[in-house]
Amino acid sequence: MFGFGKKAKKPDGIDVLIIKTDEAKNRNFYQVAFPSVVANDILSMLQKLEKSKMNKPELLGEIGGFRIVTHLEALTGFDILDDADTEGHPVQIQDFANMLLRRLEALEESGKFDENEDLAFMMGELTMLRDGSFVPQN
Repeated sequence: MFGFGKKAKKPDGIDVLIIKTDEAKNRNFYQVAFPSVVANDILSMLQKLEKSKMNKPELLGEIGGFRIVTHLEALTGFDILDDADTEGHPVQIQDFANMLLRRLEALEESGKFDENEDLAFMMGELTMLRDGSFVPQN
């Protein structure tokens, strides 16, 4: 890609998505980390959510209107150089999925978002991510 050295074996690495949020109060971006072995599935699911009509601040809260700006693949490690800055800390995919899922569940319960196939699909995928059944446990 850019000649940053040898890429780790995909199953052994960690992928990180940098997700930009325009409306967020506490963060301008999230770094979302997950095992490289499931990167394709997670990336395609989050890209589907990014392009969907659900990706609005009034539906997803401060994460709404997000854009995936960078996908770092198969990292073998990283250092956090500013411990005080929350944006410098990657969020595990389980925690990110839980934030999104709580918001979608609240919308569903309040009746603000009609149930449809996209909502059911996203909630199913996010539930698997939150519960860890999507990501292999070591």
